Amino acid sequence: MKTMALLMLTAILGATGISGSEETGTPSQAAGPHFKLAMVTTDKYSRNEKTVFPSDFPRIFAVYQVADAAQGTKLKAVWIAEKVEGLEAKTKITESESTFSAKGEYMGAFSCPRPPQGWLAGTYLVELSLNGAVRKTLTFRVEKQ
Repeated sequence: MKTMALLMLTAILGATGISGSEETGTPSQAAGPHFKLAMVTTDKYSRNEKTVFPSDFPRIFAVYQVADAAQGTKLKAVWIAEKVEGLEAKTKITESESTFSAKGEYMGAFSCPRPPQGWLAGTYLVELSLNGAVRKTLTFRVEKQ
């Protein structure tokens, strides 16, 4: 009986052009909001990732693209001086948060302006969170001129 059922299933799949190992329908996607793109760069419209900045650079941007966001999804960016001369390790610089007003896909950017004394040399992080959970950590470095 099992052999007959297997033969019938094979015949049906063969007739429809589907092999037993192929998936039908759309490819599986991550459940809930997720990042399609996240990078540190020179301006909010750029899609060219940059990882090293001079100490006098005016403003650094974290550009993102989030897919499958529900209305009310919260996106937060926390800028951290990870290992910077003259500062305690992992010093928080600033943070910003956005809430998506509708379901869908969003592109945007968070930015951090140059501190009054200029960017201190060292490594920095931008932690991007969706609904309170860190989902991406972006890194960049500032070098002395």
